[in-house]
Amino acid sequence: MPKQTKTYIKILEAALPLFAAFGYKGVAMRDIANTVGITAAALYNHFPNKEALYFKALEYAFDAQVAGLAETLAQTQTPRQRLTAFIGFWVETFGSDVILRALLQREMTDADETRLRLLAQHVFQPVYVEIEGFIQSLSARHDSLMLFTSIAGLVMYHFETAPMRKLLPGYHPDQDEHATIIEHVVSLLAQGLNIS
Repeated sequence: MPKQTKTYIKILEAALPLFAAFGYKGVAMRDIANTVGITAAALYNHFPNKEALYFKALEYAFDAQVAGLAETLAQTQTPRQRLTAFIGFWVETFGSDVILRALLQREMTDADETRLRLLAQHVFQPVYVEIEGFIQSLSARHDSLMLFTSIAGLVMYHFETAPMRKLLPGYHPDQDEHATIIEHVVSLLAQGLNIS
């Protein structure tokens, strides 16, 4: 792996919004180089190809968000507090990082099997392995991967559907507040998983 110089980090940070807006196929290495203000040749000194840059950018975005999640969970006492901390973490992450959310949505809809496999192995699996014990502690009677996926869906769908929800009967602006989403999701899960 190349040394993480200021230019290396600048490249990753410039690539993320481009990939989020235009997708993997819609971004050329020269687009990223132009955004950073370097030549394409200089860009290739840091990354051998677009795929390598893409996955490093996703790792960079995801790692920046999940740093400290395990520590946050370890600092809480009761199962309900840990669940609240976990849900709160994801609500704050997906609610505040529009680029990360857009990247994940784009990957799910593009459904390129090779990229999804690499994304699962190199970006999501390390995070999942780190929190799998916590997920298992929520319920012994539920499959931990399905439970994790269900929790992610409960959290992410609030943000994915926000523009449409605002047009539906019964919408109130407080439904977009992070605290409201956290309380709602924790309440649903606590009842369903029998967590007090």
